[in-house]
Amino acid sequence: MSSEYFKNFPSINYTMPDGKNIKIKDIFRKVEIEPAVFDSIVEYNFYEIEDGERPDVVASKLYGDSHLYWTFFLVNQIDSYLDWHKSNSEFNEYIKQKYEGYWLNATLTSDIITSSSKFLLGERITSSSSEGNVILIDPTFKRIGVTGGSWSANDVVTGVLSNKSFTVNSVQNRVDGIIYYQNSDGLKRNSSASGFNPVTYFDHEYEHNEEKRKIKIIKPRLIKTIVSEVARLLS
Repeated sequence: MSSEYFKNFPSINYTMPDGKNIKIKDIFRKVEIEPAVFDSIVEYNFYEIEDGERPDVVASKLYGDSHLYWTFFLVNQIDSYLDWHKSNSEFNEYIKQKYEGYWLNATLTSDIITSSSKFLLGERITSSSSEGNVILIDPTFKRIGVTGGSWSANDVVTGVLSNKSFTVNSVQNRVDGIIYYQNSDGLKRNSSASGFNPVTYFDHEYEHNEEKRKIKIIKPRLIKTIVSEVARLLS
């Protein structure tokens, strides 16, 4: 139904959960249609993506045509295949790569930065038994993010360039660090308070990924009409 019309669109690589690369058509390089155009003519259902379901698999399941995966991207304003819901294995790999390293937590903000001295991004830091590199400086939560090395509480770390030093209060994986505090109404703040619970980077990323699980879909009985309308709008 749609393959003939979209066969001339450019292809891009898509990596499946098992690591295999496949080529799929990418109409978004060529054209962008305002979502409001479709909202005025389309009736939607909602679909909950199962773990590991690729867009083309869902399209085949719902419409009997794997080429219609692009409709999910269009009606949900998804810009990239990277924005599709990640399977458990994809999510874990994403977390591992994005949040590499550790937080070295300090006792005071002044341990990290003062008006006259501060740790520097990219500088090497050393302790009596280890060394690594600074990748993040976070005075709000009194910590620096580092890669490399092996760190423990009570280590005294020193920046090779800045000569800034502090005694490590605690060490944690970066993904386990607090990103903000949130209450039951969804309000966020940078410090603890009554009714506000800590949200870690893992929590934040997990909720964001789960929000992508539920997508709008064009009702199957309307799909032929909508594909024809898309063809008209693109012509």
